[in-house]
Amino acid sequence: MEEKIPFYKILNELCEEKNIKQKILSYGWIRELEKDNKKHYVIRYQFDINTATSYKIANDKYATYEVLKSNNIPVIEHKMIFNPLTRSLYYKSEYIKLVKDLLSKNDKIVIKANCSCEGKDVYFCTNEEEIENVTQKLFEKKDTLSACPYLDIEFEFRAVYLDGEILCIYKKRKPYVIGNGKNTVKELIEKKNIENNIEIDVSENMDLEYIPKDMEEIIVSWKHNLSNGAEPVYIDENDELTKKIKKIAIDAANALNINFANVDIALTKDKQIYVMEVNGNVCMNKFAIEFPNGYNIAKEIYSKAVDKMFEN
Repeated sequence: MEEKIPFYKILNELCEEKNIKQKILSYGWIRELEKDNKKHYVIRYQFDINTATSYKIANDKYATYEVLKSNNIPVIEHKMIFNPLTRSLYYKSEYIKLVKDLLSKNDKIVIKANCSCEGKDVYFCTNEEEIENVTQKLFEKKDTLSACPYLDIEFEFRAVYLDGEILCIYKKRKPYVIGNGKNTVKELIEKKNIENNIEIDVSENMDLEYIPKDMEEIIVSWKHNLSNGAEPVYIDENDELTKKIKKIAIDAANALNINFANVDIALTKDKQIYVMEVNGNVCMNKFAIEFPNGYNIAKEIYSKAVDKMFEN
């Protein structure tokens, strides 16, 4: 089963090519790699390169915001919300007030699990009732949440960072379907889900019974996650905008003292640039499958990460 996942297939190939002994531990969650009497570990998509502190900061959306803001990196504003049942020491009613104040300054806000990935447990709210409902729903399984303004994002960029360099950068296009003049939006989404083995998180208020004209493009989700059906798109790395985004990504990684990470950056419709999040789990599965030559690009990046582990 794991051999079908690009990451594990690549890791197996790299171990064979680099003469690295590999043990699969903890039901496949941990990979123990050994070479020249040195042992290093890969846990899911996290390599034994980052410090525990840098990884913990990157894995916490509010902590990332605080650190980047402190270092004058352009970052989307976040507010913290503590679960009153599990974080009663920190919980205060004014945290919810801060979120409602955020809504008063913005048409929509996004509330999400503070430690999550792949667009999971992320919701947008347009009124106070929705805020109450979403927070209570998430409090059933999460200790901390964060809230931020909903931005009208034109593209989301992902930069893969390793040891002071951007090894790969691309932009992500929101999930969409192409009409054929026959099928409804709902039917087109279902077909795309089956063909790509995904489950698109469809935008609220989407008219699922609408029949798009032949070749009409319909954006069906507000999320840019590749696991949610977004697509990786090639960009010119010599473009001035790309250079600016790469610099911000490097500055963000340096501020967190992280060595290997994905840095996600938003370009809004009004051309503002903000760091969205930094992720120490460098997953490139969808990229490897969907991007031209993506498998080889991902393999080269992971190869450098493996080499970096065994440098010291």
